Amino acid sequence: DSFEGVRCAAIGALAKSSEMVAKHGEAIVRKLEDSFEGVRCAAIGALAKSSEMVAKHGEAIVRKLEDSDRDVRFAALLALARSPETVAKHGEAIVWKLEDSDGGVRYAA
Repeated sequence: DSFEGVRCAAIGALAKSSEMVAKHGEAIVRKLEDSFEGVRCAAIGALAKSSEMVAKHGEAIVRKLEDSDRDVRFAALLALARSPETVAKHGEAIVWKLEDSDGGVRYAA
């Protein structure tokens, strides 16, 4: 849909069920590249419902640590924390966020 509110609502509906997130994970991951930061945050939040989904899509979530929007970077850090395996694999990228320009992002790191 061309309206970001509809895209956020659709992801939010899927996020109510981990089974739906698992079933539609690839479509949700594609929304990590949406032009609207709210959609990117919603996609990260949906993936974060399951540590397995975070581990499976850790590379895509780690790329969001470099997003221009601080809320997206913050959401990515919170999602990564759900999977110790992913934190161990991408620890260096997470540590670099201790130097982020945003205090909330530094706190999450």
